[in-house]
Amino acid sequence: MKIAAIQKRLLVLWVVLFSASSSLCFAQSAQKIVDEYVHAEGGAKALARIQTASITGSLTDDATGQSGTYSLITKAPDKFYSEIIVEPRRMIEAYNGKSAWGQDTGADASSDSMGPPHTLTGAVASEWEAAGRYLNSRLADAKKSKFGLQLVDTEDVGGRKAYHVRIALSPRVSRDLFFDVQAHLLIREIIPAAAQQQPGSKNAVAELDYADYRRVDGVEAPYRITLRRAGRTYTVAVSRIEWNAPVNDSVFNFPNSKGRPLPGIQLLLVDVAKNQKAIEELQKQYTCHLVAEEEKFDSKGQVTSREVKEYDVFNCGGDEIRHLVKDDSKPLTAEQQHKEDERFNKEFSEFQKKQAELANDPKKQEKEDERQQAQVSDFLRAESFTNPRRERFRGQDVIVFDFGPNPDYKPRKLVESIVQKLVGVVWIDEEARDVARLEARFSETAKIGGGLLASLDKGTNLVFEQTKINGQVWLPSYAEVHAAARVVFVRVRQNEIDRYSDYKKFRVETKIGPSTPVTDVPEPANPAKNP
Repeated sequence: MKIAAIQKRLLVLWVVLFSASSSLCFAQSAQKIVDEYVHAEGGAKALARIQTASITGSLTDDATGQSGTYSLITKAPDKFYSEIIVEPRRMIEAYNGKSAWGQDTGADASSDSMGPPHTLTGAVASEWEAAGRYLNSRLADAKKSKFGLQLVDTEDVGGRKAYHVRIALSPRVSRDLFFDVQAHLLIREIIPAAAQQQPGSKNAVAELDYADYRRVDGVEAPYRITLRRAGRTYTVAVSRIEWNAPVNDSVFNFPNSKGRPLPGIQLLLVDVAKNQKAIEELQKQYTCHLVAEEEKFDSKGQVTSREVKEYDVFNCGGDEIRHLVKDDSKPLTAEQQHKEDERFNKEFSEFQKKQAELANDPKKQEKEDERQQAQVSDFLRAESFTNPRRERFRGQDVIVFDFGPNPDYKPRKLVESIVQKLVGVVWIDEEARDVARLEARFSETAKIGGGLLASLDKGTNLVFEQTKINGQVWLPSYAEVHAAARVVFVRVRQNEIDRYSDYKKFRVETKIGPSTPVTDVPEPANPAKNP
């Protein structure tokens, strides 16, 4: 019996070790396959020297025989512009280092009904930001780029045996790459569904096959590309490839607006800040429901915990006060409810007291206004604002612009040095003078105390979105934060998603506007008991 038990344990141990070694072997093989590809392309140094790439050629729609043009332009570290024209259709995908935008006339569009360019949001924007990094890296250093590699299998691609490698460009963005087993070159690439969800798309996945590789200034490049997307197949005959030719950043920017003049962005932001008091008064009139999700991850990206909580939300002087009603989708017990009511009412009372002190002490109110203005000033000094344009967002006319570090300003305060590492895009309702949506991410690691106290990793990002309620005021509808940070010696990786809904008005109306006086409205008594 003892020998049998030992043999059984040895068998189990052998299976575990075999599985672990197999996984390790697959991980090493995926990296080795990419290393062989880099070597076949011309070597890591040759690829790293490419700062810009310009690829152009003729394109044929295989179904109709109609001809058109194809172009792809990239600029390190993360910009790209892709254009396909088969009249009357024009498909553009671009990322300018701060925001993603696209244009698609639609499969059935006529030559005089071209769809306008539009700034992208959500999963599609994330995919194109990642695509910009991927296209410019050329896999020369996948580890440094923090791309995850996984060997899926070996498959047949057009009669050629190929390694199938899945590359994770970010936690939620991946691509499938197929490398020729013998030549080691990339022969197929599959782009995921999110990146193809544009108006007019009938097929969510895009495939590109690469062939006829030729050496251009020491680097191998394909001169024939077969593109399958939106239910169609296009054959591209590349006519010109240039490395490191001068490329102006304007190539990647959103097209200039030819409509009515745009306001100065800095003045617009100052107006938004000045209008904040009126907005806060309107926010006090509404309560809503909030579902908050929080996920935490380990160093390998595996979820270690997940919480879902539901709240009733009240606003007091621009501060959000949450009253918990469900924990992990379950109603609170009587005891939990009593404790939560006490906590909430205490917090609400403290906010009321603070607001009353500010109202009764002009000097304190003046200091608070100065503090808020200083925050806006920090942002205005540390950032530069580009690509202003007019668009439609959630059925509203908005002004959209990109922001990024101001290279001409040297930070004087910690907050400025942190803000200066942010890049992103903002949507503002010009009439209401309020933010409809904001996307931002850290283009560099932000350190506090020289990194000894804490640091926010490059790539940490956030999304904040509002919806217009009763045609009156923009109120929060969605917030998302993906954070990777280190606090002292502890690594933190977590996602937080807040979804706001069911807005209800429970106070008298206040008009909003840059020059409208604010009406003094009394606070509700004991909101936790009388929502």
